[in-house]
Order: sequence, then structure tokens, then C-alpha cells
Amino acid sequence: MKQLFTFLSILLMLATSSFATYVAVLETAADGSAKDSVPFLDRQYLTNVLREQAVKELPAVQNYTIMTRENIQQMLPPSKSIEDCEGSCLVETGKNIAADYVCQARVGRFGNSLTLSAELYETAGNKLIASFNGRGSDVNELLAVIEAKSPEFFHSVKELEMFKRGKVDNSVVKETATVDSAVAPLPDPTPAKVPVVETPLVAKEAVSENKVGASIPANVGAQAPVKEQSAKKGIHWVPLSISAVATVTGVVLAVVGNSKAKNASEKKYSTETEYKKNHDDAKSGQTLRGVGIGIAIAGAVGIGLSFAF
Repeated sequence: MKQLFTFLSILLMLATSSFATYVAVLETAADGSAKDSVPFLDRQYLTNVLREQAVKELPAVQNYTIMTRENIQQMLPPSKSIEDCEGSCLVETGKNIAADYVCQARVGRFGNSLTLSAELYETAGNKLIASFNGRGSDVNELLAVIEAKSPEFFHSVKELEMFKRGKVDNSVVKETATVDSAVAPLPDPTPAKVPVVETPLVAKEAVSENKVGASIPANVGAQAPVKEQSAKKGIHWVPLSISAVATVTGVVLAVVGNSKAKNASEKKYSTETEYKKNHDDAKSGQTLRGVGIGIAIAGAVGIGLSFAF
């Protein structure tokens, strides 16, 4: 029984996390002589800031998960060198660590200046969806480039996810509504004249007194309450059906648990290990039986309430 509860818990966690979007920010690489100008610890700090910007732009409350450095290192193959990767190799790395999006910044040189370039890929479609470039005289100016350009950089993930889910940006809707209201002609404020038709006096008397032979049946007013009552009766079928299913499920669980407990208690044993196994099986069967009885009682109460109300 413990294994069953553990399995169900893991299954629930996987179901909950399967809808999350995973984004991996790999360590900042360096090309050529830039490795000497920007040592590893400085590049690691640039990665930390880039990952921090990803957390701000793609928060967990919106179902985004920014993978930590430890998560990425644990899921990478031992012989994998991230600094040697770029382009399609980054996409392959993202797939290896089960990331939906993967990005990396690289430090290089252009003349006497340091350069910084970053690329963001969608791993499923092997697509480059965003990138930015900048340069500066030292690492502090490269840091300013990351802080200035990374918000829009990571926002492209959100835009692509919204497109996949069929959502439309509110600003687009508002803009469209403004354009439509400007083009559409204003309605005529003058109300249209409706011709007045006088009802014959005989018809009025027939309707008000409901005499024999009148064209309107006498039971017209009673039809609405009948329909309303039938609708209310139809609504009761929903809780009744749910309660019936719960009752049947509880009875089945109780029967299975009782049978399991009975078989385990009657089973013979010759070693202490077999005794412990039989004891655990009997205990789990009793637990299953108790759960089934509880569900069956709840279902029976639901059936009674469905008929009562």
C-alpha cells in the first residue's frame, strides 16, 4: 500500500510539472584572448545575472521553471563541454537536459573592445528565437548590456508560449478595438418610429377573460413552471451519478481489500521475512478496505441527498 501511495504521489507531481516550461541558462563562454580578459569567475557572475533576469521575466507563478546550475550539471553527460558548443550544439544540449528553451552568452573581442553575444533557442523546433549583441571596454559594461537587453530577450519565450496556447496579447486586442471603433459609423441617435396598431376590443376581452372558444389556450401560463420543474429535476442527475459511481468504487475497493487481508492472514509462513510480508499485506488490505468503506458511505449519503433535495 505504501508503494501505491508513493507511486500516486510521484504521478501527481509529474502531472503538475509536465505543464511547466523549462528554461536553461548555460555558463557564459569565452573565445580566444577574451578568456584572459574575462576570467571564469567573472563569466560565471555574468551567467548569474542573465539567469536572474530570466527569473524576473519568466516567473514561477506563470508556470516557468528556470533551471539552476546544479540541475544542469547533474543532467549533462560527463564528457560534455558547454564552452565548445554553439548553434545546433546548444539545441542538442538543451534536449539532453530536458529544457524547452536554452540560451548562452559568449564573450569575445572586436578590436580593442570586449563583445557579448547571447542566443536563445527553442529545443523542440531547433529554432533561434532571440539574440542580442553588445560591446564594452570592460566586464562592467558587458554587465550593463545584459541588464539592458535581457528583458526583451527572455520576453520572446513568453510571446512564443502565448502563441502556442492560442492566447492574444491584450495590447493587440485594445488596439484592434480602438481602430474598429474609429472606423465604424456612429449609430443614428434619432429613434425609429414604430407604427401603433390598435388591438380590437373583442381580442382584448378574449385574452383577459379566457372565454370558451378563445384562440389562446387556458394552460399557456402553466407551461413555464412545468419546464422549470423538469429542468430542476434534470440537475439532480449529476450529483446522483457521481454518488453512484463513488458508492460502486468504494464497494469494489472494500471487497478487494478484505480479500487481500484475509488471504494474507491465512497464508502460512516459515521465516521471519515471510511473516513480515504477510503482516504488511494484511495491513495494507485492511487499509484499502477501510478506504473503500469510507468512499461507499460517502457515496450512499450523496445518493440520499440527491433524492431528498
